Amino acid sequence: MAFVAIGFEHVVANMYFIPAGIFLHIWAGIAAPAAFDPASLSWISFLWKSMVLVTIGNFIGGAVFVGMSYWGAYLRPVSGDKIEPR
Repeated sequence: MAFVAIGFEHVVANMYFIPAGIFLHIWAGIAAPAAFDPASLSWISFLWKSMVLVTIGNFIGGAVFVGMSYWGAYLRPVSGDKIEPR
């Protein structure tokens, strides 16, 4: 929840938050803030902008950050050019 609260996008969190917003707008008729266009919140934009693009970003970010973290923790060269597990 903190990940989303600070403004990052995560595909699993978006699977709840965006459909909940769509359903609240459609079923409950809850008014949107003045700066927000409710027409931009649709299932097509959810699938394209959130599911596809955020999944690609999460995959790349996870591969880079988790991979680099593990490399730094376990495979970083201790001395010289030789790579040894710690």
